Amino acid sequence: MPPMKNDIETGLTYWRSLDELARTPEFQEAVQREFPGDNWDRLPPATRRQFLKVMGASLAMAGLTACRWPKEEIVPFAHRPEGRTPGVPEHFATSMELGGVALGMLVTSFDGRPIKAEGNRLHPDSLGALTAIAQADILQLYDPDRSRRLLLRESGQQYVKTWSDFEAVAVEHFAGDGTGVAVLAGASSSPTQAMVRDQFLEAHPEAGWYEYEPISRDNEREGTRLVFGTPLRVHPKVDTVGVIACFDADPLFDHPSSLRLAREFAAARHPETGTGARLYVTESSYSLTGVRADHRMAVPSSRVPVVLARVAHLLVAEHHLDLPAAAAGYAGAAGQEISEQEIDFAKLLATDLAGHRGSGVILVGPRQEPAVHALAAVLNQVLESTLDYTADPDPDRPSHIEAIGELAAEMASGSVETLLVLGGNPVYDAPADLQFGELLARVPLSIHLSLYDDETSQRCTWHLPRAHGLEAWGDGTAWDGTLTMRQPLIAPLYGGRSVIEVLSLASGLNSISGYELVRENLRKSASSIDFEGFWRRALHDGTVESTAWDTVQTRLDPGRLAVAVDGLRALLVSDPPSADRPEVVLIADSRVWDGRFANNGWLQELPDSLTKVTWDNALLVSPVTARELGIADGEIAVVEAGGTNVEVPTFVLPGQARSSMTLALGYGRTAAGRIGNGVGADAYQLRTTKAPHVVSGATVRGSGRSYSLATTQDHFAIDTAGFKERNRRVGELVREASLDAYKANPEVFHEHEHHPPLISLWKDQEYEGEQWGMAIDLNTCIGCNACVVACQAENNIPVVGREQVLNQREMQWIRIDRYFKTEPGLGSDEIDNAEVVFQPMTCVHCENAPCEQVCPVAATQHTADGLNAMVYNRCVGTRYCSNNCPLKVRRFNFFNYHKELADTSKMQFNPEVTVRARGVMEKCTFCVQRIEAVRIGARNDNRPIADGEIVPACAQTCPTQAITFGNLNDSKSSVSRLREEKRSYATLAELNIRPRAHYLGRLSNRAAGAGPDGHGAPHGEADSHGKETA
Repeated sequence: MPPMKNDIETGLTYWRSLDELARTPEFQEAVQREFPGDNWDRLPPATRRQFLKVMGASLAMAGLTACRWPKEEIVPFAHRPEGRTPGVPEHFATSMELGGVALGMLVTSFDGRPIKAEGNRLHPDSLGALTAIAQADILQLYDPDRSRRLLLRESGQQYVKTWSDFEAVAVEHFAGDGTGVAVLAGASSSPTQAMVRDQFLEAHPEAGWYEYEPISRDNEREGTRLVFGTPLRVHPKVDTVGVIACFDADPLFDHPSSLRLAREFAAARHPETGTGARLYVTESSYSLTGVRADHRMAVPSSRVPVVLARVAHLLVAEHHLDLPAAAAGYAGAAGQEISEQEIDFAKLLATDLAGHRGSGVILVGPRQEPAVHALAAVLNQVLESTLDYTADPDPDRPSHIEAIGELAAEMASGSVETLLVLGGNPVYDAPADLQFGELLARVPLSIHLSLYDDETSQRCTWHLPRAHGLEAWGDGTAWDGTLTMRQPLIAPLYGGRSVIEVLSLASGLNSISGYELVRENLRKSASSIDFEGFWRRALHDGTVESTAWDTVQTRLDPGRLAVAVDGLRALLVSDPPSADRPEVVLIADSRVWDGRFANNGWLQELPDSLTKVTWDNALLVSPVTARELGIADGEIAVVEAGGTNVEVPTFVLPGQARSSMTLALGYGRTAAGRIGNGVGADAYQLRTTKAPHVVSGATVRGSGRSYSLATTQDHFAIDTAGFKERNRRVGELVREASLDAYKANPEVFHEHEHHPPLISLWKDQEYEGEQWGMAIDLNTCIGCNACVVACQAENNIPVVGREQVLNQREMQWIRIDRYFKTEPGLGSDEIDNAEVVFQPMTCVHCENAPCEQVCPVAATQHTADGLNAMVYNRCVGTRYCSNNCPLKVRRFNFFNYHKELADTSKMQFNPEVTVRARGVMEKCTFCVQRIEAVRIGARNDNRPIADGEIVPACAQTCPTQAITFGNLNDSKSSVSRLREEKRSYATLAELNIRPRAHYLGRLSNRAAGAGPDGHGAPHGEADSHGKETA
């Protein structure tokens, strides 16, 4: 796409990309293709000789193979283990730890093979839901690129070793008092690991212990220390809140309790039973939370403290908020230049917070400095905000940046002779100014325990294969302290060992297994005399009751407040970024996180919620800034900072703050595996100990070279005539209204329904039994992609790779349509402030299904309970059904994507779902295998199917419960009641397709007086011009 013009004349209100908005020739050509996935122009040219060769071979083989299916062999389960019925799934409670916080899971196992992870409803931070990352972690278990052996590297040679060889080395080097020994571990909440760590340090008192996580909440931790005198954990409660103010915070994605917060936010936004929960967001780049904001302002990350300081000033000056004497300096800390847009936003927010004292909350994101968190803590304390605090479990530890810096200094001085690295990948993700890889070469003996032979392992003397979380015993604590169990579902596939087992080996306890260590530690917590019963209950539930930490009563520390105020003043005097000296914000990626999931195909191919980019990261730039710099969408930009250059493709994103660019961490790996190697640009090269989150004063220029990002944002756009029709009616596809308008007129979502009487050529079918249907609530959907991964895991959906995504051949059955929204006919400056709306789209199982009417072999047809079903062995691949589907939700297997998979990867397949072959069409089935499993169980028990008993994978994992499934013939079922709500509407009802999946309209709750219809100025871009000192 060329650089943005000054004005784009458009009649569109909703649009999916800037190419669609600008009507570029490339986009126009794409929507005119009858079969977009063909993309013949991308195929290499064939000579006459090649053509005849291929055709001759095809004709010769056709007579031999005809239409036979691949040959399969079965192995009988001749000797059934006691207590197990073959082919019946079992469910086990376990957990996953990320960033030192445990998340409860319920894992389904088939004949000893774990195949799918779901949420544990008994866990306080899961509540039955699970994130996309946590679900996809099961693919790591079966990754054929995982390390399979111990390796010794010395003198430029590599040797395969055994655990017995390493044990001999451990006995020699982990003897004595630990002088010259250092351990670098990832953050862990495991009480058992803490016990073994203490045993290790007791045996080696001179050894050093360091913890490092590239993504952490240390700034929040230090901010609470500034004002309360001790570090605390913050626990927001948003289910009863009236106002939520987020400053560079994304609690619906990156908070350790994001699933719980999403559930509570959805409850608060319910139009009948919720509080309304007006949401204000100030951020530099669109986040999941920002998409749901009623009032959003895009500002550079470095200006977030300015806005918060202005809010504090207004609360004191205009709303007479009484701050403690030591904190009075906050009221006068807002003297920096500030724009009218920022002032208007701050005034609106301050008024709302003052009016909701005792029912509001202020949240600050982990990238902001501790002084900003300190100010939020003071305001929350005085405003009596809806949050709790608990004591930090390790209050004396240094921050992760400090810890890795201290270790690097020890390594540079030559003090470290033996380094044990337990997990992590510091050669890749440590701050670039530490040059950790070079320092590692100075350590005589370095040992790395890791799932992969990664960048750090390849620089170490020893590499040890680590057991996956589903192969090892362990425990952890939730964000609120609840003890969470982890039990293995399968024996280690490659002989790996867990962190606690290797650490106990280094402590001299080489005969103790992980099972024994966990039991030993849990025995200390058992209050019951019957420990075996206590142990079984803990494993069954996955959590231990009444183990959450007690909340603490907080008091502001007057002696520290002055330091906090001075810290904030220092932030406010920094020069604001500009187009020629922009800031670059480094964020955790929504898919690969900090890079540890880079070799996960499900996550690499998962479209980013906002950009829809797959298989890459990109430099996010606002349309105005891109125009000022002369950088085109898709052009490779050169980012220079601190003497380091990083080349990364540009993605022009409406809603991005001007003069602020965003780049996701976790890409550019060189030793991730076959999937993750060479994918994206390495943003860690820009990260330093002094600027781990925001790189100020960078230089960004275009290279003149373009790069094709594999983005799905324009995929499955329909043909030219239909495309124009969709643009006319897209406001009916995605229906929105304000909460006030809905309460005043509940029919507001149906006011624009104008179509002639719907007459069918066929008589309606009568259903006597169940009639399955679905309701999707756009008011609670946050676009988190959890349903997409759940569907992929449940239904054996293949990963096709970057090249096939570029060819529009991705296979996910669910797509999250992301629409930008602007007023018609606006210029690029206003486009810069576009709003975002999400709409999950999958097969809606039409009663009058257009696909059924055109299939020549009846491969798609209606079942007795109303499902639009696929008969795979009838399908001959004409793709007529896909072409006739108005929602473009069908997927075609252009290749046999599963054929080249390793045998271990195939172990993840769900045996209850057919693995589709080349040339077969597929789509959402409403998880028919789950329907049948419940139906068989109910028939065997001679009982009816209960409402809510059948839960498709997407509905089961949704953190906000936006998806409801059930029997439409049961008037008392939840799905029937939702379809009767005034917000319920049918997609493309004017086509008389009669979809079984209905949507519920989206509501906003903007403050009165915020502009036309409660919109306008408070939801947009803080202009860098026209600033004043207020």
